[in-house]
Amino acid sequence: MRTRLAALLFFFAPAIALAAGERAVEMENRPLPPLPALDGDWTAWATAHLPLRDEAVRANVFLTESLFGHAPAYGFGYPRVIEGEDGWLYFGDDVTEACRPKRAIAETIEALRRLGERVEAAGKRFVLTVAPDKTTVSPQWLPSRFPGRDCLRDRKEEFWTALREADLPWYVDLRAPLEELQRTTGQPAYWRTDSHWTDRAAATYAAELARVLDPALAAGTRLEFTGREPREGDLGRLLGSPREETIDRHRLDRTGAALYEPKTVLIGDSFTRNSMPWLRPYFANLTYQRNDGPVTWDDAETVIVEIVERHLVGGSSPLL
Repeated sequence: MRTRLAALLFFFAPAIALAAGERAVEMENRPLPPLPALDGDWTAWATAHLPLRDEAVRANVFLTESLFGHAPAYGFGYPRVIEGEDGWLYFGDDVTEACRPKRAIAETIEALRRLGERVEAAGKRFVLTVAPDKTTVSPQWLPSRFPGRDCLRDRKEEFWTALREADLPWYVDLRAPLEELQRTTGQPAYWRTDSHWTDRAAATYAAELARVLDPALAAGTRLEFTGREPREGDLGRLLGSPREETIDRHRLDRTGAALYEPKTVLIGDSFTRNSMPWLRPYFANLTYQRNDGPVTWDDAETVIVEIVERHLVGGSSPLL
C-alpha cells in the first residue's frame, strides 16, 4: 500500500501542484523554452515546465551533498556546477564543452577567420573578442580534484595558444586586461556565485572595445563606485540551492564625452547582455543581437562579435 501511494505521489504530484497554482520557474541559466512547433522538442519543453522541478532539484542537491560531499553530476558525469573553496561556484559547462568538444580547435579558429573576412568583404569594420571563462581568469578557488579537470586544463591551453598564434587582425584580447584588473585591484573579476564578471570587469570589457575603436573615447570617462548590495548568483539557482553574496556596484559616467558615431551592431551572449550599462554610453548608435540566433549586419558600419570562451573551446557557437 505504501509503495503504491509513493508511486502515485511521484507521478501525480506535478499535476496536483499545477492545479494548486504551482508554476515552473527559470533554471539552468536560461529562460523557460517557448511552446514548440508540432514537430519540435516537446520532451524538453515538458521537462522545463514541470511544476515542482526546482524543488526536486534542490532535494537532489541536498541529498547528494549530504551523502557524497559534492554537487550532483549529470550527463557524462560532469557536474552542472563545480563547488570550489570559500563558497566559490563555477559553471560546469566549461568542463563539458572542453571534454566533449564538437569540433577541433583548428576548425574553430578557421571559422573565426572566415567570419571576419566575410564581414570585411561586405565593407564593414570588424572587431572580435572572447569573454574568458571564470575557470580561466579566476581559477584559484577551484577544488583540487573534480571530473574533467585535466581535459579542461589541456583544452583551454590548446585554445588560447591557437588563438594567439592565429594572429587574427580583428581580435581584441580581454583575458590579459581582466587578469591585470585582478592584480591591480586585488579583487576577483568574477562574482563568487555567478558565472559572469563583475561591474568593474564589464567596464573593462567596454573600455577595451572603445580603445580599439577610437582611443579618444577614453577621455571624460569615469567609473564610479555606487555602494554595496546583496545579489543572488545564477550558479546557485542552477545548482538548485540559491546562494547570495554582497557585491560592489559601479556605474560609468561619460557626461559630455565623445561617442563612437558609426552605426554599430554588437553580437554577443549573456556577457555582453549583462555589460550593456557599461557599453552603451560609448556609442551614438548601437544595436545588440544575441549570437545564438539569427543575426544581421546589413546596415551596420561596424560589427562587433563577442563569444564566451567555452563555446569556442567546445566548438558549439552557432556563429561558427
